[in-house]
Amino acid sequence: MTLTASPVLPTPRFRPAADLPLWLVTMPTTSPTGARGEQTFAVRALTCTEALTAATTTAHTRPALRHRRGARIDTTDAHATLHH
Repeated sequence: MTLTASPVLPTPRFRPAADLPLWLVTMPTTSPTGARGEQTFAVRALTCTEALTAATTTAHTRPALRHRRGARIDTTDAHATLHH
């Protein structure tokens, strides 16, 4: 009798974006007049750290800056929540 084994492939780190967990990352903002607020980004990432990194990258894009009307954003005080 001959037995053949299939190789066990490692779990891939890459997943299609739709399969990744959805995180809501919120960062405090301060407008030029001193008003405080926050901006929230919905990002798909495997871990909380990856979600924070992705949201930080997005926070520095022109569309994000335009959305918050020039307000400064504090990416160091961001917090992420796993969306269910």
